[in-house]
Amino acid sequence: MQIIKAPYILTPDKIIKDSQIAFEKRVVEIGKNLEEKYPKATVTEYKECAVMPGFCNPHLHLEFSANRATLSYGDFLIWLRSVIAHRESLVPKCDRECLQNSVKEIIKSGTTTIGAISSFGEDLETLVRAPLNVAYFSEIIGSNPAAADVLYSDFLERFYRAKKYESERFKSCVAVHSPYSVHYILAKKALEVAKKHDALTSTHFMESRAEREWLDRGEGDFKDFFKEFLNQSAPANRPMEFLQLFEGLKTLFVHAVWANEEELEIISRQKAFVIHCPVSNRLLGNGVLDLDRLKRFDIPYSLATDGLSSNYSLNMFEELKAALFIHPQKPIVPFAKELIVKSTSFATDMGFNSGILKEGMDADMQVVEIPQDLSVEEEIYLHIILHTTRPKSVYLKGVKYE
Repeated sequence: MQIIKAPYILTPDKIIKDSQIAFEKRVVEIGKNLEEKYPKATVTEYKECAVMPGFCNPHLHLEFSANRATLSYGDFLIWLRSVIAHRESLVPKCDRECLQNSVKEIIKSGTTTIGAISSFGEDLETLVRAPLNVAYFSEIIGSNPAAADVLYSDFLERFYRAKKYESERFKSCVAVHSPYSVHYILAKKALEVAKKHDALTSTHFMESRAEREWLDRGEGDFKDFFKEFLNQSAPANRPMEFLQLFEGLKTLFVHAVWANEEELEIISRQKAFVIHCPVSNRLLGNGVLDLDRLKRFDIPYSLATDGLSSNYSLNMFEELKAALFIHPQKPIVPFAKELIVKSTSFATDMGFNSGILKEGMDADMQVVEIPQDLSVEEEIYLHIILHTTRPKSVYLKGVKYE
């Protein structure tokens, strides 16, 4: 048994002042004078700090973690062409040490749950051994029907290899890359596997204007791209047909910047989620997700960093700062609270016993420093975002991460 004493405990949407949290692997109790109730517990006192849940980063690509300045930014097609030009050298550069260092940085920056999109399976061993919660998305990609059997076979091998390691903190999940890059039949077969195993699913959806124009009319920047690289003259899917494949599944639709209202209606009806990646959207020139429109359709969202292929950091505090400033119309104090609540409690939405500090939940926590001169208690969420780069301490299932 351990007890942490702190000026603030965030649960995450409620501020508890001058209290204590008792925990083992899971939270036992939050209250006052707990050291009297549990006299054998180890007590740690943090001054001028808040205890809050660890972050959930539901969408990242660890296999591209070797990138710093190899890939080009500013426009989605320019970036995509640079990925194709350099992926054969970039992916091998992120060896086991690179992957392990990325996981360490993720945890040290306060994240205790991730959704890892894996295209090749090279990150499986590292993530199976990592101490955080992992939703491991084996990704399928390929719009050429002639290669469908080989691609599907490779996907199945990776999915079932990951499934052997399933536990309370590791889940084997399914990712369909996107409607423009996966043939309809291939997507349908992969999602049938997800339905069979009740697996969480993920897909990039309507990330760019180029995707919108290509899927709607077979025109735009993608027209020359698909002709050049795949000798393909027509889209692999129509948006509405693609969306209907996810009926009955729990799905994370990533980006959705260019989704139209008819598509959002389907996403809402499916009780799916949208994952917002503000830094990635900015770097690739894709625009800003309309959060108010999501609210009108009653679509829940959360934040993610995407991978280092389209971000400079996997630190969720950096992503929260970006979101805070990229949505200037949002009232800043309540919006800061909204961002923290959604970026922590989403671990529960992904099926883990984590993301909220209350009795019976896993003790996945971070301790963050609070400015000494905080004068308005309700602004604590805003100042956590503004003044934190890394937490003071991180606990995973009650164990302090060193």
